[in-house]
Amino acid sequence: MFAGPLAAQDDPNEVVKAELRKLSFFVGEWKTDSMLVPSGKKAPGDLSYQYVLGDTYLLLRFVGSHPEKPVWEACKMITWDASIGAFVAYAFPTPEGPVRYIGRWTADDTITYTREEPYPDGSLDRINYTLKPDGTIFQLNESTDADGNWQPRLRTQYTRK
Repeated sequence: MFAGPLAAQDDPNEVVKAELRKLSFFVGEWKTDSMLVPSGKKAPGDLSYQYVLGDTYLLLRFVGSHPEKPVWEACKMITWDASIGAFVAYAFPTPEGPVRYIGRWTADDTITYTREEPYPDGSLDRINYTLKPDGTIFQLNESTDADGNWQPRLRTQYTRK
């Protein structure tokens, strides 16, 4: 017997879209000002976020000037995975990738993406994004040290273009 159209909450794509809308503050064009830790060297960049593939993914594109690398570029695809109750980000850093990160809200204004698989040396990294009251975003990249403690390695401020 035909049960009729699916309710929005029963449509997996609608669930994904609803969760991704919670990240709408990222959508748009950004200027980034990064500082490497501990050197203090500056690294400017350009960043954009847009919904793609029927609004079921959020696409990040980044190009910047890094004081220690000839190319500083990244692409990331973010979606919602209801089976784990978290965002999943597939990062394509240059030249490696993809790398899978799991994203969860760690505060009302902060989402943290943690690398799922450790590096060969056993370390992990994570990226914390905090929406500030003025609409800018603060990004803190951290890696674990030999003792497993999180240490900052990059601080970035996003400003709308």
